Amino acid sequence: MMFNYIYTTFLTILYTVVMSLSLSLYLKEREKNYLLVSLYFLLLILNGLIVTMSETFQIFANDYNRQFMVNPIIETIYYLATFGIALKLVTELFEEKITTYQYGIYIVFALWLIVVPFMANSALKVWLYYFPSQLLTVYLGIYLLIHNRKMIPKSSLGKYVKLIGSLAIFFGLAIVVEDTFIIYFRDIYHTNMLKIHNRNVSEDIFHISLCLIAIKYFLTNYQKSNEEVAVIDIRNEKKETNDSVSNFEEDEYYFERFMDKYGITQREGEILELLLQRKHNQEIANQLYLSLGTVKTHTHNIFIKLQVEKRSEVCEVWEAFEKSELTQ
Repeated sequence: MMFNYIYTTFLTILYTVVMSLSLSLYLKEREKNYLLVSLYFLLLILNGLIVTMSETFQIFANDYNRQFMVNPIIETIYYLATFGIALKLVTELFEEKITTYQYGIYIVFALWLIVVPFMANSALKVWLYYFPSQLLTVYLGIYLLIHNRKMIPKSSLGKYVKLIGSLAIFFGLAIVVEDTFIIYFRDIYHTNMLKIHNRNVSEDIFHISLCLIAIKYFLTNYQKSNEEVAVIDIRNEKKETNDSVSNFEEDEYYFERFMDKYGITQREGEILELLLQRKHNQEIANQLYLSLGTVKTHTHNIFIKLQVEKRSEVCEVWEAFEKSELTQ
């Protein structure tokens, strides 16, 4: 009992940390992926509380398990929501839309979770109910590995994506193996003597691994986005130069004014700085730990705000602004 309490507390704290970091980054940068991650871990927290209650309170466990065998509405909502969020997250990561094929998979998955509970109570019924969700975990892992190799194979974010994809495949299969053993050799599905183990250790380890990866990525990103930019008044020290880009680090005062004038956000400012240094999108993604799609989106927004269509024009706008400031 005490071990279950400590273990559940540990998982809840870990999930909450990831959810909080992700939500904080979402509020700061308004990137949809951070919100999706927050929602995903919120669902893990809620599901963990239900599992803990089923392990702690026998009356609750009996009622919950009976309901599960007849109409597992809570489990169905949980699996549909988590898969939907995960699918949206991985497609957004590569700046893609959910395809008709993927919508079809989701619909078939939903129908499967609705139809299987009508079977007679048996180990096979429970195994069939859980199996598709693990199969879809493997599918998402394969999707991540394939698209990561195509789009961001050498970026820092790409390393995280590759690791998550590999873990999804491995643990998706491991969860199936553990489910098979527990369902057929440990659980009892007779109506008069119902005993179900609702916790899957392999699934917990998978989620813990995701947490550790997410925390490492978020802290790195959060640290970069919170670096204080030293605003130096260089008006009296500024020397005339024809190469404003090469002397960019001396122009932080004017850069702040430039951002204010055109409504450039902090994240866009970080990308703009690298654009003015003639960096390519992939180099920017690597340096700022962003996906290639995110860099493209911010670059597009910068172009709109500066009313330009080319990278060279971005430099021209900056140089014209700097020149006007120096002549004041």
